[in-house]
Amino acid sequence: LLVSKDLGKHLLEVEDLLQKHGLLEADISAQTERVQALNAAALKFSELEGYQPCDPQIICNRVNHVQTCLEELGELAGKRRKELEDSRQLWAFFQEMEEAEAWIREKEQILAAKTCGRDLSSVLTLTNKHKSMLGELGSRRALLHQAMKRGEQILAKKRFSPGGIQEKMREVRLRWKKLEEVTGLHQQRLQEALNFFQFSAETDDLVAWLQDTYRIVSSDDFGHDDYSTQALLRKHRAVVEEVEKHRAAVLALRKQLALLAPEHRQGVDVQIRVVEVEQLYGEVAEVAVLRQQWLQDALAVYRMFSEVHACEVWVDEKEQWLER
Repeated sequence: LLVSKDLGKHLLEVEDLLQKHGLLEADISAQTERVQALNAAALKFSELEGYQPCDPQIICNRVNHVQTCLEELGELAGKRRKELEDSRQLWAFFQEMEEAEAWIREKEQILAAKTCGRDLSSVLTLTNKHKSMLGELGSRRALLHQAMKRGEQILAKKRFSPGGIQEKMREVRLRWKKLEEVTGLHQQRLQEALNFFQFSAETDDLVAWLQDTYRIVSSDDFGHDDYSTQALLRKHRAVVEEVEKHRAAVLALRKQLALLAPEHRQGVDVQIRVVEVEQLYGEVAEVAVLRQQWLQDALAVYRMFSEVHACEVWVDEKEQWLER
């Protein structure tokens, strides 16, 4: 048993052999105590004076022989345990490598099946999930690094053929590198999709605001007197200021579009959308200028009416005074 070359062909088998070896060591330990007691008793016969049933030298030689065999047995047991522990370390390493490869395959399948979302909400959800995966990737990277260090330690012992160990380490490193590349590529695609949908959402908000503003500036309400027209003019000037503030956002659309990924910025729909926003802004700004002029004209008319009315009142007062 102690000189057996069977060191197991997988981790479970090695664990089983170590368990059996532990029982054998316990048995050797128990027998050692018994042999030590027998040796001590035998040596007493070599120390007898007078009649001696056996030559003392023979007893001493026998005791020394038994002690030497016992020590050799202990050495063999220690050597066997060391070999089994080295074997367990080796197969534990291979199992770690297999688990790492299985984890990498699982993540590769997940990344291969992932889309980049259909709208801003789905992209944000996918981005958060990808961040969680990056955290998991970081934890796994640390574990893999430790496993690789254990592999280097096994190679340094030169106990086993290095070919299989080095090949497995090379395979796992290559697969891990590919996984990181795929992960980085997917993160880039998610960021590009996020930029596109944020751009689309901001453009939609701008369009909605321009449409609402167009309805306001195209109103046919110019007031019914001096006071109401002045109130409308004050409100309109505030709207004109807001329109001017949005000019920068409209002009920036072209630059923002140029920063998008080619697959997004080259789409016909998004380019048409930008043109529509620019045209709508131009219409709003033009109608706003016209409405301001019309309100000023209406205000001038109402003020003229007020002056005419004041003149009429003055004339009436003077006529009444002259008739007295």
